[in-house]
Amino acid sequence: MPKKKKGEPEEDSNFEDLEEEEFESAYPEIEKKTSKEIKDVKEPQPLAPEEEEEIEEFEYELEEEPEIPDYKYLNLILNRGLSENDFELKIEGQSHGLCNIFVKHLLNIEGVNMAAYKYTHIDPAQIFIRLEPGHKIKEILYMGIESLREEVLEVQKIFNKLV
Repeated sequence: MPKKKKGEPEEDSNFEDLEEEEFESAYPEIEKKTSKEIKDVKEPQPLAPEEEEEIEEFEYELEEEPEIPDYKYLNLILNRGLSENDFELKIEGQSHGLCNIFVKHLLNIEGVNMAAYKYTHIDPAQIFIRLEPGHKIKEILYMGIESLREEVLEVQKIFNKLV
């Protein structure tokens, strides 16, 4: 391969044939503004004191939105146990706190023979429930949740009095 000499730029013959007009016509024309035209743009004027008072009168206050409780919905899986009256309730994402207090509330409900829970770090928390014949699991769970809710509301009222 022959080496190039340092001072000689390489020329491409294809570019010599094109005229400048062809390039200019392909692009839109851009108008350049002079510094005088830029200064002629009106700047916002400060308001008179009377106008400022009028604006203050018409300012709107934001209405406070009612506080909606931020509920955490639980993933529950209810399975039947070994016998007809045995049930297993799996609660995902909960630990000893909820399971322990919920089992205590279940034990106070008429129709529940046994309630216990098992918590491991591998599986979700499991609550085992054995009912007396003739009772429905959904009604028992609903009563347990309502009694737990009432206790939480009582504790909340007590804490509000302290503050």
